[in-house]
Amino acid sequence: MWRAFLFLCSFLVLVSSLSFAQNTQAKAKDEVRISVSVSPSSLFISTLTFHDKRFASQLLAAPYVPARSQPHWQRALVTVNQRTFLFDHDGLLFDKEKPHQYIVSKEMKLRLEELVSSVEKVHYGQAVPWEQVKKSFARMDYGTVIDLETGERFEVQRRAGSRHADVQPLTREDTRIMKHIYQGKWSWKRRAILVEVDGLYYAASMHGMPHGAGAIKDNDFPGHFCIHFFGSSTHRRREPDPSHSLMILKASGALASTISGAPPEELIEYFLTALHEHDEHTMRMATDGFTLPQKLQSIASVKNSEVVIPSDERGPFLVEVPVHIDYFTKNDGNQRERWTFTLRRFSPWERWRITSIDLKE
Repeated sequence: MWRAFLFLCSFLVLVSSLSFAQNTQAKAKDEVRISVSVSPSSLFISTLTFHDKRFASQLLAAPYVPARSQPHWQRALVTVNQRTFLFDHDGLLFDKEKPHQYIVSKEMKLRLEELVSSVEKVHYGQAVPWEQVKKSFARMDYGTVIDLETGERFEVQRRAGSRHADVQPLTREDTRIMKHIYQGKWSWKRRAILVEVDGLYYAASMHGMPHGAGAIKDNDFPGHFCIHFFGSSTHRRREPDPSHSLMILKASGALASTISGAPPEELIEYFLTALHEHDEHTMRMATDGFTLPQKLQSIASVKNSEVVIPSDERGPFLVEVPVHIDYFTKNDGNQRERWTFTLRRFSPWERWRITSIDLKE
């Protein structure tokens, strides 16, 4: 009697376990994850997870064609049943691991756009004008800096600054985190950041070089550093700094749309600004995906650039833009060269892409 009862209980437990496992497996197949980051290598990622059987099935069953080039224009990753798709800023869908481009319906593309946009709204900050930010982030107020590449965060206090925020890390630990973000060496290089103040996240840019005066004791930070917001400028110039502006575009999620609408000379300036900041992902966003010249890796900073012949004297679909470049390398010092950028588009409504760079001394 008892053996029969125990057998029945064991059987029911086994059936329940199998049923639970089957349900879990079914849900796993229907699970969709949308992940957004500022670059493919970024550790700061925002993810939306949901279950949608129809959406997952349609995505997995989408036909594909050979991809013309390796996708480099990443906007989001979409994961379904252990398969990862890459959704780019042109609205195209690729396989992350294989050279496949998927053909999706207009309905599917609109749904992807809607889902990715919802994640971007919480991932990126607001590009609020400095004149407005400085009222909520007033002198002596506190804020949290979040680095969009590493995801590391630290606390700061705004101490001064009229055209931008002069801030200081609060504690030794905050200083340690900031220096770790800059790989252990203080630097003037700009980084895309979010600044959280009273629950609001502002798109901003910082450099990592202590300078000037500092008033917070025992924080191991010899001075202050600068944070720029939309419309900020340096103490010396009234116009916004190009490098800070580039990082604010990244932090607000507006860089891709800005690059998409840029005419040739402006696109080249974005490329050279990214080169100056050693931001390879942004450099590649301005191109069609070609392999960048190895020589660019040796350039420590770009001092100046001047277009030789305006591109409006060229054709509507293919232009060559000669540019005089002044740059600095650690081995050879200051250099001046003439580079020729070739840019192409296939229709008037497509974005310009840099397709090659001819480097000449």
